[in-house]
Amino acid sequence: MALHIELGVFDALDHLPVDRQRAGIDDALLLRTLATLPFLPEPGLDPAARLLFQEPAILLQLGWAPTQIQAGDNHRHRHPEGRQVESLPCHPDTLRDAFRRVERAAWLRVQRTGVAALYHRQLVRGQVYAIDGTGLGNDFRLVCLVCVSAARPVIVAWRLLEGAASEKGREAEVTRELIEQASELGGPECIGLLLADALYADGPLIAWLAYARGIDVLTPLPPDRRMYADALGLARRGLLAWTRHRYVRTIRGHKQARTVEVAAVGELTSWDSFVEAARGYGVPDPSLWVALVREIAPKEQALEDCWALVSTRRFADGYAALQAFRPRWHIEDDGYRELKEGFGLEDQRWGRDAAAAHCRTTLTILAFNTAQVYRGRGGARLAKLGIRRLRRQARRDLGRAPVVIFMDDCYGVMAVEELLAVVGFPARQGLLPALGEPNHPHGPT
Repeated sequence: MALHIELGVFDALDHLPVDRQRAGIDDALLLRTLATLPFLPEPGLDPAARLLFQEPAILLQLGWAPTQIQAGDNHRHRHPEGRQVESLPCHPDTLRDAFRRVERAAWLRVQRTGVAALYHRQLVRGQVYAIDGTGLGNDFRLVCLVCVSAARPVIVAWRLLEGAASEKGREAEVTRELIEQASELGGPECIGLLLADALYADGPLIAWLAYARGIDVLTPLPPDRRMYADALGLARRGLLAWTRHRYVRTIRGHKQARTVEVAAVGELTSWDSFVEAARGYGVPDPSLWVALVREIAPKEQALEDCWALVSTRRFADGYAALQAFRPRWHIEDDGYRELKEGFGLEDQRWGRDAAAAHCRTTLTILAFNTAQVYRGRGGARLAKLGIRRLRRQARRDLGRAPVVIFMDDCYGVMAVEELLAVVGFPARQGLLPALGEPNHPHGPT
């Protein structure tokens, strides 16, 4: 949470416009609370909120007042037997009401602010990016532009599409929008090479990226294209020189040895839509560089089933192109897989409507980026700075509660009541709700 604050996420939420104002709890406080939930082990909104609400030290840092934590704030969700523990400091439905008052355009502004801070602090490094989409149930599709240069991917732009919308389309509007947003935040030269799957093998899009934005593209060539048939024809006639290579790849955490044969085809021009679009940018003789890849082991692949890579960049040989394309798998293995399995983004969307989906997606990806950055050296240093600032602020505003405990490179935030109980001097009166035992015996770590 300290790094999240240091990166300005909470400040962006404090200025988030809402459709209408409501009496009671401040909207900024509710949004800061929502932004903390993705860091908790419970992916659902209700269980995550209950877990967070048993941590008064964190609630104080978020901005909840001691009286709110202990006695609640709003007068909704009354119970015949009095206020229940699930309504302290507020009921989870109050959090749902908060994000349903935020429009989609406002979440886009939060996205831009969060990513801009990463670029400003030089926490997005390298010029190799990948773009891909994934489904979130049957109603939504998430499209992300991800920096895959480092070992841990960082998502720099994303869009949540509703219904049957596709991220490609005739003019690849979503792709262009994401590229333009990242270039605006990271600088016009932040992207040097874009990796994509065959869905993005669109001639006008490739020409726009290469000649309007100065971004090279490397993508598989669909087998139904005439350029693929031309490359395969050269291979059948024995006009290509194949080289064999063996390397180790990791699939879902498991290492697998793979042997391939690769042949560089060279320059081809048999892609009419690309050639026409490229000439529109003033390129007199546009062409694309092509290489063929055939798997030998663990399962040998027939020549007719080999796959081709096409690029606006001229690689030294076919194997160099294959190795350059491999980081694209980060977006699936380390990006979408982590979002779905680690953060529960697909199974627990906090609601069935679009408002819940946009809120959940934005806050979860921001939390994902913060976690990715924290694992790097620059992020760890920045987090320590944030922790020190939190500690100084807590001492100034709240005395010595909450308590921040350090051990090696880890830290923990505890309620002072918990610390006193551990050392044998339980507090006579504290901020912890006294309505019953918490549903989860252990707090977030």
